[in-house]
Amino acid sequence: MSRANTSSIDSGNSEKLAYLATQRKNDSLGEDGVFTKQTDQKINARKATNVAKNKALAKKKAKMAKASKKKNKK
Repeated sequence: MSRANTSSIDSGNSEKLAYLATQRKNDSLGEDGVFTKQTDQKINARKATNVAKNKALAKKKAKMAKASKKKNKK
């Protein structure tokens, strides 16, 4: 995969960080290489907030349209 680090710079900590990052990435992936439910839950939560925001915006627009119709009717 990767070559051994043969430089004269002490890179013990960077190798540890790289190993930990790889482990975290592998832990978050499922057996088939797809992210686990935790990531899906984050995505679904984001979608839910967007749906709620869009619903409130549509309600506000409908209210304004109704008021506009009422004003033009007089």
